[in-house]
Amino acid sequence: MLSHPSNPAPVAKPASTAEPIFKPDLVRRMLLNIFGGTWRPGERLREERLATDFHVSRTPIREALQELAAVGVIELRPNCGAVVTPFGPREVEEIYEVRALLESEAARLAGEAVTAEELRELQDEATELLATSSTSAAWSQRAWKADRRLHDLIAARCPNRRLAREIARYETFVQIVRETVGNRHRFQDTAIKEHKAVLAALLRQDAEKAAAAMRTHVHNAGKIAVDAIRPILAPPGKDISH
Repeated sequence: MLSHPSNPAPVAKPASTAEPIFKPDLVRRMLLNIFGGTWRPGERLREERLATDFHVSRTPIREALQELAAVGVIELRPNCGAVVTPFGPREVEEIYEVRALLESEAARLAGEAVTAEELRELQDEATELLATSSTSAAWSQRAWKADRRLHDLIAARCPNRRLAREIARYETFVQIVRETVGNRHRFQDTAIKEHKAVLAALLRQDAEKAAAAMRTHVHNAGKIAVDAIRPILAPPGKDISH
């Protein structure tokens, strides 16, 4: 898990292991190297070296780099390969702005496909989490799993499969941010209440209010994300609050 933003500790070197690595975990480890400062803006990431560092073939490396390029943390340049892009708070804001557009539309479209039973199960879970709200890491993990279940359910029930795939493109990035944010300033309590607003609108089959509630939720998550990761992304002695 990423270190707390009030005391960020850069990753010493690219994480590697002799164990098999699945692509989502490979993408996650690469993001940690970027967030931790191991890979700096402008640095070229050579497939051969990455394959050696992570003990995998070049094929999963290439696929992971393509996924990172899709969210804008690296750029794939002709005759040059992968290069780490400048990445700061503004880029994080843009990702959450895109997520808000995608996920609000998914919530609007998913209403007819999602079942009342599925919604009530998530609603009961949200109620129980709020009743036992805690600052413990265990509670925070439960809350994030509930968060992911809600977003995954809406994407899964969205009839526009291209839209659902676009939402999935950001999942690993969002998970890293979740680990960074935790329940700072009781953010997760607020997020759960926002979930309940989405769920209530879906249960009423009010597509427009479900979309609006989801848009508000993702926008608020973006604001918290920027505050949480700003110290991690900032180069030493430099303000990147653009």
